[in-house]
Amino acid sequence: MSQGDKLKLMKQGEMPPIGSHDGRSLESENALQRSLDIQLACAKVGFDWPEVHPVFEKVLEEVDEIKEEVYNDQPEPAKIEDELGDLLFAVVNLCRHLDVHPETALNNATDKFVHRFELVKSFALNENLVLEKLNIDELELLWQKAKTHIIE
Repeated sequence: MSQGDKLKLMKQGEMPPIGSHDGRSLESENALQRSLDIQLACAKVGFDWPEVHPVFEKVLEEVDEIKEEVYNDQPEPAKIEDELGDLLFAVVNLCRHLDVHPETALNNATDKFVHRFELVKSFALNENLVLEKLNIDELELLWQKAKTHIIE
């Protein structure tokens, strides 16, 4: 069953309730799928935002909380990890509200990144440049060239 089909079935209430999935504990799922499963089960009983606007607000709130901890005088790695987890959970919720499977979205973004970075490496090779010797501004120029190259 495709991830999209699974998302549709879960929205229709035809998948197992929170706490289990295909007879297995949700603990065994990958993190994106587990958070999606839990959110769908909670939404099924009405614990959900009725529209997407507050979900966007929650994502922005979580970003602010990460920034607050990172720029704290004494940032705590465990707190940063906790806040990043909250952000990921909120983004999965946003995906759900927009009918986008988070695993598919992340895989597509990763594939796009890999393709662009391969172009960056190719451009550097064609220009006799060594990536490791380039500064971030030079790398960014190659990155923008790769993005433009893909669009054309």
